[in-house]
Amino acid sequence: MNEEKPKLPVSEADIGALVNAFRYFNETATSLNTAYQRLEARMGDLNHQLEEKDRQLYSRLRELDRVTRYLNSLVESLSAGVIAIDMEGKVTIFNRAAAEMIGIQAELAIGKSYMEILLSDEVPRGAYQTLINGPEIRGVERRFPGVGVTVTSQTGWVVDSFGERIGVMELFEDVSIARRLEERLEQQKTLSALGEMAASVAHELRNPLAGIGGYAAMLKEQLTGHPNLGSMADAIVKGVQNLDKIATNLLFLTRRTTVNAEQFDIVMVLEETCDLLRSEAQMLESETKFNLKVPKERVPVVADETLIRMILTNLGRNALQAIVENGEVNFKLTWRLLANRFDITVTDTGGGMTKESLGRLFSPFFTTREMGTGLGLALVKKAVDLHHGEISVESEVGIGSRFTISVPIMQNMSSDESGN
Repeated sequence: MNEEKPKLPVSEADIGALVNAFRYFNETATSLNTAYQRLEARMGDLNHQLEEKDRQLYSRLRELDRVTRYLNSLVESLSAGVIAIDMEGKVTIFNRAAAEMIGIQAELAIGKSYMEILLSDEVPRGAYQTLINGPEIRGVERRFPGVGVTVTSQTGWVVDSFGERIGVMELFEDVSIARRLEERLEQQKTLSALGEMAASVAHELRNPLAGIGGYAAMLKEQLTGHPNLGSMADAIVKGVQNLDKIATNLLFLTRRTTVNAEQFDIVMVLEETCDLLRSEAQMLESETKFNLKVPKERVPVVADETLIRMILTNLGRNALQAIVENGEVNFKLTWRLLANRFDITVTDTGGGMTKESLGRLFSPFFTTREMGTGLGLALVKKAVDLHHGEISVESEVGIGSRFTISVPIMQNMSSDESGN
């Protein structure tokens, strides 16, 4: 038989302690559960606040990105050059206009030293000068030799929201066109003064020239039996005629000139001009060929026939003189009826011209020939301008030149323009 274990007596005190322990456990569990629920609610609030902050931050980042893109687009669209450097002199902004003015791609400039990309010496200038010395610069003129651009430069400090300096910005304004216009204005003033003087001298010379020519012609008649002396008198007459022609050209350049518009056949004028030039080429013992290409359609032209003949003759003679040996001079007529214009191109196989010569080609008294007067193309330019036309030239050294004039087919019958 199994013996039964004796039961331990349980006192009321033990039972009370056990009840108190369970009560304390329940209270503690309830308190922990309440704290957990509060913590869970707080965590929910924090997560909600964090999500809201994330949304606000994302919205601000998007707005900042939009503003940054807008500002970058704005800086890139400026016609002025913009460069910014940090406190170490490194380029942080380099817009399109600055790249064009300086001749350096923005990708190659960003991150490089200002001194490295803009200066060939060690003298601090522009933004770097402000960075080193402190004072801002206003209206200083600079020139970039690589591109040949003249600019006015101004600088300013870039500060953050606390007013601390974080870099320097420099603004370039291209003034090359303004400077060229100023130079041309000064040149025009000089030419105007020379023109007035030349006109006065030409006018005063014509009367004594007429007397000299008349006496030389009479002397030539009286020296019929003396060939040698007669040839000298003949040379005097030709010299007087040349001087009178120069004086007449000077007066044409400097005085008001009326366009006597009338209807004529431009094709016939071209044919007669080519015949005249062929005769002059033969006299010079040149085998230069003069070719003419005209459309089948004949259109009456209303313009000053005398001036048009002078334009074509001078262009043809200029082409003939440009040919060192034998070559070709080609005249081509093109109708542009809808535009009310006709174009004539004169192309030669001469030695061509340099860029420097092209820039001064239509200036009075400019010539590259020892015996030239420098008036022929100036006369052409004025005659074309009087007809409200245009003239252009293309040339390459060793290849030849091509002059193109464009003139209205129907000129105003009452046209009256003043010369330059």
